[in-house]
Amino acid sequence: MGFADALSKAGVRYLAASPETMLAPGVPSDVAHVIASHETDPKAMAKGVVGDVMRTRYDAGDFGGFGPAAAFDVLDLDPAKMRVAEASIKRLNDDVGAEAGANGVRGIVREDARAIQGMVRFPEASKDMPWRADRPAIAFYDTLAGDGRLDARLRGDAGDAAAAVRGLVLAHRESGEFAPFGGADYSDAAGPTIHLPTTRAQIDPWASAGVVETKNDFYNDVDEAAMTRVLA
Repeated sequence: MGFADALSKAGVRYLAASPETMLAPGVPSDVAHVIASHETDPKAMAKGVVGDVMRTRYDAGDFGGFGPAAAFDVLDLDPAKMRVAEASIKRLNDDVGAEAGANGVRGIVREDARAIQGMVRFPEASKDMPWRADRPAIAFYDTLAGDGRLDARLRGDAGDAAAAVRGLVLAHRESGEFAPFGGADYSDAAGPTIHLPTTRAQIDPWASAGVVETKNDFYNDVDEAAMTRVLA
């Protein structure tokens, strides 16, 4: 979400990307034809781009064929939609922060976050990779919205956040068993991710190398620090 926010503010309207590492040679050049053919129909363009990416298979010789991505989206970065999403996320973060000490909220929200794998699902991943805390935002908010242990206010906030983020997704496809990543399941990886560390070690683990996810306008604007304090 932070990357999408920065691009939106820079004037970028659409983002075509994978929430996970893409494999070289990446997005096929065929998508240029789809884009040119649907300049006035963003939804058709997005569906075509995602379809081309997820249908593509590159030849790896004796290792067989492989696709360039385990999941792929086209997001609409319309500033008005981004504002709605960010307002919904901030309301949830602030309310979770305010209720964290009551009725087991802290433990429930942390448990729900930990149940959703971050975007490091390939076998060779090292323990310190920063993307372990980058979890699919819609999956997290949907999980909170459906958790009957939380009160109606928090469930409603989460449902609103899920709907607003889902509203950014023009097209999406994913793999339930991505062979290049050891058969990892990406069926929940729809839409953008959000930084949700569930341990202190997951908060900006590469900060010493200049890689941080907690020092940007989005993180500040939605008061993501309130959610981080509850989770980690």
